[in-house]
Amino acid sequence: MKKLFIVFMIIGMVTLLTITSFAEDKYVIGVTMKTLQDEYSRKLGDAIKERAEQYDNIELLLVDAQADLYKQLTQVEDFIVRGVDVIVLNPQDAGGGSLAVKRANEAGIPLIEVNTVTNNTNYVSYVGSSDTAAGKIQGEYIYKRLNGKGNVVLLYGNMGQSPQILREKGLIETLLSKPDIKLVSAQTANWQRAQAMSITEDWLLKYDDIDAICAQNDDMAMGALRAVEALGRKDIVIAGVDAIDDALKAIDEGRLDATVLQDAIAQGYKTVDVALEVAKGNEVEEEYIIPFKLITKDNVKEYIK
Repeated sequence: MKKLFIVFMIIGMVTLLTITSFAEDKYVIGVTMKTLQDEYSRKLGDAIKERAEQYDNIELLLVDAQADLYKQLTQVEDFIVRGVDVIVLNPQDAGGGSLAVKRANEAGIPLIEVNTVTNNTNYVSYVGSSDTAAGKIQGEYIYKRLNGKGNVVLLYGNMGQSPQILREKGLIETLLSKPDIKLVSAQTANWQRAQAMSITEDWLLKYDDIDAICAQNDDMAMGALRAVEALGRKDIVIAGVDAIDDALKAIDEGRLDATVLQDAIAQGYKTVDVALEVAKGNEVEEEYIIPFKLITKDNVKEYIK
């Protein structure tokens, strides 16, 4: 009986150690989003949460920096204090966000970036799309629609963020460098629909020869569209980026001309997959690029839910 009791005790201890071992395999991933206020960012954040929930061994800490660089840096410091296994950074600012990468490196915590990048490239991996390509796709489309000649206005996102910088670069390399294309005005609407509407209203009252509006995201494109429709200027070509639901619906209705699909779900899912591999100590690629796609009236029904 004593021997049998000892055998059962050993089996129990082994079982307990096995359970404890599995429990220790849970990885904590801290995610700081630059904002969850615009539709695309919300979709990206939701995709990250949805994918994390599909794993039993991930504890996700997802926070909103509310477009505040200082708040985002504080969130990164909090993740470091908590000792998370991986930090996922969706940088608010390309320059200022570099400090977050530096601090994570100093703390020995691997950091990956999603959707936007910092000037400090000492992160483990980047998951996102080529924003220069988005600008080129948008620029080539508008140039073709204007038959190579016309007056253009540009709605920027938050100044200093990598999508603002790189999408403009793509536009310069295609549309804005052409001799018969004139950039009449450019202004930041900070990715926001209401701001874009107000700016566009001012432009339409000030200039009567606007042929196209380049918006660096769809929320701003939809704000511009509202202003254009209110003043009956249906002759103006409007193109955005992101392929949010409102934009797809407007394209299908013939109100908005084009958008460039940035796949939030693919980016979000891949970010979690990569973060988990990093947490496990496995090798990952330096970048995972999700391609952009032009969406117009011709193919919009393929992308509407």
